[in-house]
Amino acid sequence: MSLTMLFDEATITRMMTDWPTTPAVHEVPPGSALPKIANANLLNTYLTTGCAPADEINVLKDGAVRHPRGYTTAGKLDPSKVRMWLERGYSFQMRNLDRWYPPLHAMCRAIQQETGFGCYVTAFLTPGGTQGLDYHWDQAMAIIYQAAGRKTWELWRPAVDQPHHTHLASNRTPIGDQIQQWKADGPDETITLQAGQILVLPRGWVHNPHAFDEPEQSVHLTFTVRERSGIWIGERLTRAAIASTPLRNVITPSRVIDQEALAEEVQTARNHLIAWLSEVDTKALAPELLAVARTELEPDYL
Repeated sequence: MSLTMLFDEATITRMMTDWPTTPAVHEVPPGSALPKIANANLLNTYLTTGCAPADEINVLKDGAVRHPRGYTTAGKLDPSKVRMWLERGYSFQMRNLDRWYPPLHAMCRAIQQETGFGCYVTAFLTPGGTQGLDYHWDQAMAIIYQAAGRKTWELWRPAVDQPHHTHLASNRTPIGDQIQQWKADGPDETITLQAGQILVLPRGWVHNPHAFDEPEQSVHLTFTVRERSGIWIGERLTRAAIASTPLRNVITPSRVIDQEALAEEVQTARNHLIAWLSEVDTKALAPELLAVARTELEPDYL
C-alpha cells in the first residue's frame, strides 16, 4: 500500500527525481486496491451512521463553514443532522482519515517510507449542483483521487512563490481583490475530474473546485503530501544547536528589555550559531534526519 496505489511505476520513478510543478491528470493503476478501501459508499456510511469522529468533520457551502453544533448532538456526529445538511446542498469534509481509518493510515505511512514526505488524507463529499470550498491555494502537494461522480477544477498559476506550511497561506493572506481578478480573467486551466482519475495539484496553484454542473454527488479524497525543503533541515539544525553551551547561557532581563542591548545579544547568538553550524558533521546528521523524515507524524491538519 503505497504510491503504487495512485500511479504507475514510470510516473513514480519520474516523481522521485522530478517533483511535479504543474497540474497533471492520471488514471488509477489497474489492480489498485484504492477503490476498495476508499469509496463513496464507505465514506457516506461513516457519515450517515454517525461513526465518523465529529472533531474531524467540517460542513461547508460556498466557502462558509457551519458551527459544529449544527451537525452534532452531545459532541457526537448526529446522523439526522448529517442527512439534513446533505439535502440542503452542504459538503462534508472528513479530515485526517489516516488517523482513524487504518487502511489509509497504512497507505500514508507507506508513502512516507518511500518518499520521506509526510502524508495525510481528507475526503470531500459534495452534493451535485453545489460547491464546498472555493478559491484558495494549498501549501503542499495535493494528490486528488476522484472516487465517485465528477468535480470541476478551475486552476490558476501560483499567486505566491513557494508557499510553505503556514507561510504565505491563502487563509492568512487577503485575497479578495485577487479573487475578483481571477473571476474576470478566467482560469488558466479547467479540468473535470472523472471517477477513477487522479489530479496532481502542486502547492501554490489556485483552485476553485465545484460540482455545479453535476447531477450526482461528487466524492474525492485529497492525499496531502508535505514536501521536505531546506527550511526543514534548517529547523532541525537550529533545534540541535541546544548542544551549544554558549547558546544555552542566560541573557539577563536588563538586556532583554533594552532594545540596543538585545540587538547585541542577537548578534552574539547569531555568531555562536554560525560557529556551531560550521562544526556540524553533516554525514552523521543525515541518517538521523532520514529516520525522522520516514517516521515523524504530521502536525494537526491546518
